Amino acid sequence: MKKFVMFSVMPVLVLVLLAGCMAGQKGPTDEELVMQQTKALAADLLAVKTDTILNYVSEDFTNDRVSSKKEISDQLEKAKSKGKLDEAAQAIKDHDVKIDMTQAKLTMDKKAGTATVYPIDASADVGSVSVELTFKKDPDKVWRVVGINIEGI
Repeated sequence: MKKFVMFSVMPVLVLVLLAGCMAGQKGPTDEELVMQQTKALAADLLAVKTDTILNYVSEDFTNDRVSSKKEISDQLEKAKSKGKLDEAAQAIKDHDVKIDMTQAKLTMDKKAGTATVYPIDASADVGSVSVELTFKKDPDKVWRVVGINIEGI
């Protein structure tokens, strides 16, 4: 009888305890989600995955050089139709382009609802720049880029 109780009750108890522990985990923090987005964007840029790049950009995106997400989309389509994206992929290889985030710090501005990642260092054999990305959580709860600042151009 004791063996029966141990073999029937113990697995149920273990499952209940595991479920309780897993229920306490809320998933990744906003900071972790922003850094995941930053790393994924960097990887897709290096791989010239233009079909996914717009997924990282918010409809609220604005910049002094590119006014909107629509303008980014239009420029990507124009570059694609002219074969410039294939050239970009080759240039990334030829010039040993790298993106380094080892020094990048994430700063949350709870009041503004934004997160900033800086410095993201992009380098190639021809030079380097520092990039600052500003993210905002869109209505679908995904952190997307709303601003970019590039130093060193």
